[in-house]
Amino acid sequence: DRDLADVFAIQSEIAKAIAAQLQAKLSPSEKSAIERPPTSDITAFELYTRAKNLLLTSFSSAARAKLLEAADLLDQAVGRDPSFFQAYCQLVHTHDLIYFLGLDHTPARLALAEVALQAATRLHPDAGEAHLARAKNLYWGHLDYDGALAELELAAQTVPNDPWIFALKGYIERRQGRWEESTRNLERGIDLDPRNRS
Repeated sequence: DRDLADVFAIQSEIAKAIAAQLQAKLSPSEKSAIERPPTSDITAFELYTRAKNLLLTSFSSAARAKLLEAADLLDQAVGRDPSFFQAYCQLVHTHDLIYFLGLDHTPARLALAEVALQAATRLHPDAGEAHLARAKNLYWGHLDYDGALAELELAAQTVPNDPWIFALKGYIERRQGRWEESTRNLERGIDLDPRNRS
């Protein structure tokens, strides 16, 4: 029943309540992260949210259109707030996925992903999300399995339950013929995010 502008305060309150119910001990940096809004621009956040919803349904016959629309929405979001770290990370994901799936397998598309990656890294170089974005770029953009796995290890230090860490490990291990590890990691990714059909 609160104003839409309070969405970040509401999210923070919910996260704190869940942590309290689970009797989780939050470090000062985790508490700070929960309290820090992702952006001060509610319109940028709305664009980001619409893009994320498109990404959840992008594995369909309309994949190209949905991914291109998501990239456009994320470009608008970072245009409105150039310090919107999460939007840059999603933009890396989106451009790299468009490239990897062959929907636009051009150097220009890969360069767009790398520009977004540089922006995210400039904002928060040690964030797990930045390492995860770099891992996606190394895997989807360059097929650099070892480099991607190294970045996933770094990401896991600060965002250990991000489902993409397990999904990407699973995809890479599958390509390396490591079937048991691949299956285990892909199943863990699905357990953490059943909505992620990628």
